[in-house]
Amino acid sequence: MRNQDKSSFTLLPTDSKIVFTVPKDCKNTTSCLQYYAEPDGNAFLCYLNRDKNKILFYNMNTLELSFEIEMPQKGPNVVGRISSFVIHNFDTIMLTTGQMNVLYLIDSSGVIKNKYPADNIMNGAYNIYYCNSPSTHRNLIIKNGTIYVGMHLLTFPDPEEIQLFKICLRINMKNNEQQLLPLAYPPIGSIDKKPVYNYFSTHLIDNKFIYNFISSHDLYISKNLENFRKVPVKSKFMKKDFLLPDLRSGYHSVIKSNLEHGTYGMFLNDSYRNVFYRFAYPGVKMNSSIMSLNIPELINLNEFRSVFSIMILDSNLEIIGEQLLPENTYNKNMAFVNENGLYISTNHPQNPEFNPDSLKFELFKLGRIKNKDY
Repeated sequence: MRNQDKSSFTLLPTDSKIVFTVPKDCKNTTSCLQYYAEPDGNAFLCYLNRDKNKILFYNMNTLELSFEIEMPQKGPNVVGRISSFVIHNFDTIMLTTGQMNVLYLIDSSGVIKNKYPADNIMNGAYNIYYCNSPSTHRNLIIKNGTIYVGMHLLTFPDPEEIQLFKICLRINMKNNEQQLLPLAYPPIGSIDKKPVYNYFSTHLIDNKFIYNFISSHDLYISKNLENFRKVPVKSKFMKKDFLLPDLRSGYHSVIKSNLEHGTYGMFLNDSYRNVFYRFAYPGVKMNSSIMSLNIPELINLNEFRSVFSIMILDSNLEIIGEQLLPENTYNKNMAFVNENGLYISTNHPQNPEFNPDSLKFELFKLGRIKNKDY
C-alpha cells in the first residue's frame, strides 16, 4: 500500500491514432505482433499473416507496408506453417512452426540459416516442445549467441507436482548444444491447491528473467536461472480464484468457464518511462445463451475479451496504478510501446469503428494522479 502523499499513475487515451492498411489476403487481428526498432532509428511493426505464412513489416514513419517474408509450405526449404516469430535483428529471426520441436533461424530475406531440433531431452515425463508468441506468450530470448526457451508443459500438474519440471532450456546457437537449466516451475495453483492453466511469458530485463504466469497474481524473478524471487502483483479487479475447467466437459463449458474466471495477459516493458504494463482480464458473468453459440462465435468470445485492465508497475514491480478499459473497445492481444507511449489496438469486432481492412492503434500516455491510494 502506498502512502497518501505519493503519486500514482494512470493511462490517458489521446486523439492520436495510427492506421495501417491490411492486404486483402490478411486478417486484421493477430496474437503475434512485435514492435522492432533498428539501431539507426528505423522502426517497424511486424505482424504475422498466419493464413499466408507471411511476416509483414510496416514502416512506422510512413505507416506503409515496407516488405514481407513469405515462407514456403511445400518444397525443399519448408518450415511448415508459422505459429510465431521473434525478431532479434534482421539477420536473426526465430520462427516456431507446426513442427513444435524445431526452432528455425531465418534472415529478413527468408533464407533459412539454421534450425534447432529439440534433442532427446526430457522435461520430467515429457518431451520438450516450443510455445511462443511475441504478444502474449513470449518465450524465446536471444542473448550473446544463446537462446533461452521457456518450457511449456503438455499437462496441468498440481502445485506440488509442477515443481518437478524445469522451466528454461538453454541452446547454444553455434552447435545446438542444449541444456535444461536448474530453475523449476514455482508452485502455481488455485487457493485450494488444484491445478490451473500454467502458460506464461518470459522477459529478460536488466539481466533478470521475469516470468509472468496467466494464472498467478505473482511475478517470478530469477537472476541465475536456479531459483525464483516472488513479487505479489495482484489486479484489484480480480475477484474470483483461478480455475482450470474440466477439459472433458465440452467446448462450450470450457469457454464459459474461461470467460468467467480471471487471467493475466500481456506484460510490456516501457523502458522510455521506466515502468511495466501487466494486462489483466477480470472475468465476466456469462448467461446460458453462450451454450447455443456455434464454434466460431465461441472462439471470437474467447479471443476478444469484452473487458480488461492494465496494471502499471514501477521499476521494482510495485503497483502504481491500474485502469479498466472501456468494454468491447480494445484488443487485449495487440499492443506495443515506443517513445510516444503505449499503443493499444482498437481492432475489436464489437467496436463500432472496426474495419476489417485496417490495423488501428490508439495512443495512451502515462499520467500522474495526486493523492491516490493504491
